[in-house]
Amino acid sequence: MPDQFLAVEDARISFGKGSARVRALRGVSVTFERGTLSLVMGPSGSGKTTLLSLLGCLLSPDEGIVFVDGVAVNELSVSEKTVLRRQKISFVFQAFRLLHSLSAIDNVALGLEIREGKRADNMVRARELLLQFGLRGKLNHDPNELSPGEKQRVAIARALAGDPPILLADEPTASLDAEAGRNICQILRSQVDQNGRTVVVVSHDPRWKEFADRMITLSDGQIKQEEQGNKA
Repeated sequence: MPDQFLAVEDARISFGKGSARVRALRGVSVTFERGTLSLVMGPSGSGKTTLLSLLGCLLSPDEGIVFVDGVAVNELSVSEKTVLRRQKISFVFQAFRLLHSLSAIDNVALGLEIREGKRADNMVRARELLLQFGLRGKLNHDPNELSPGEKQRVAIARALAGDPPILLADEPTASLDAEAGRNICQILRSQVDQNGRTVVVVSHDPRWKEFADRMITLSDGQIKQEEQGNKA
């Protein structure tokens, strides 16, 4: 039996009713191996973000099972899902979702506080994460003082607060130029190689193929193709 660290089995989910009903996923089964970077591609409306939302415990399938760290998420209560998500999963988004009223270091420290509560060393740990991503001179800058690439690095640092084993990224390079986008690819790849995280990236960006262990193509809510990436 494959390791069900992060997986969906025969997942089906629809939105809407009657003639407006959309079948977002149609019996998708896929397992993401520990310590790998998987790229999920496909046209708009193919079910990519829905799949990511199932893996992140943000949605529940109408049918099928979702596994996170070997646990069948469907069998958990709402509060148990929240605890699992907080302990095991972090998200990176195209739109960064930083709090503009807070500095870069305060955004990351808030991520630590949400996961672990107030700790005396939260600011020290937030600083270490930002330095790791080359933001030494930007610690006290507000998001509106940062470039898009810098904002995404802050967002990734915040996502890594609390050391989650799973990182889910939805179009993390879509709004970035070539250099900044490649930098984000390298950062997320390093989280696999150096920290053993399991990373799932949903993207239209072909640059990710160079950094992926595996590529999954969705179309009309079904897996159409699986192939090895260039890092496999």
